[in-house]
Amino acid sequence: MPTNDTLSFAELERRLRELPEGPSAILNTPPLYRIANMVGGVGCVLALIPLILVRILPPAPWMLTLVQIAFAIMVVAWLPVFVRQVWTLGMTMWNWRREQVEQLDHDRPEFEAIIAWLCQQPVHALSGCQRMVALTQRQLMAKISLLAGGLDRLGILPAMAAVYLFLRNVGDILDMPLWEVLVAVLLILLWLIITLATLMRIRLQLYESLLSEALKMKAGSQTVAG
Repeated sequence: MPTNDTLSFAELERRLRELPEGPSAILNTPPLYRIANMVGGVGCVLALIPLILVRILPPAPWMLTLVQIAFAIMVVAWLPVFVRQVWTLGMTMWNWRREQVEQLDHDRPEFEAIIAWLCQQPVHALSGCQRMVALTQRQLMAKISLLAGGLDRLGILPAMAAVYLFLRNVGDILDMPLWEVLVAVLLILLWLIITLATLMRIRLQLYESLLSEALKMKAGSQTVAG
């Protein structure tokens, strides 16, 4: 994509995505694991279909077979992802001080280059983008509160609770109570919504920090010049 010096969120995002990865890149999910996540999600959906159909149709052997196959796919796909996350979390907690310092040293010149580009933009353009980011953050927080209340602080716990509900009924999965099926589905949806909203909020906070820093630097340079 060609470089564009005009300020826009698309250009800012392009420059951020082109930043070279540093020591904390281990926290990024590799493409293979992203595929595993999607495969596990498909397996989860397929496992839920017979649990819903059995409430309106007579039980059939294919329903149990589909649940078993889909659940196996879900476990096989998500188990490596879970193991990697646990290992990554453990290594990050063990080496957090060294990795944090290395990442800061790596990020400082990269972000300074982006801020220098932002400082070349007009003040009214920077202020307009900053107001837009702040407005979007408030709207996002209102939507999260409406959908999840304060449950966004629970992290992965809703998904783990849903998996527990399925595992405790694994012996007679088709006889799983309807209320437990509904609760498990809602917990999975809640976890997906919370995860997506959290990633969006983190990105918006990064935009706001960069724009605020650029405005402060421009204000300081104008004060010195005056």
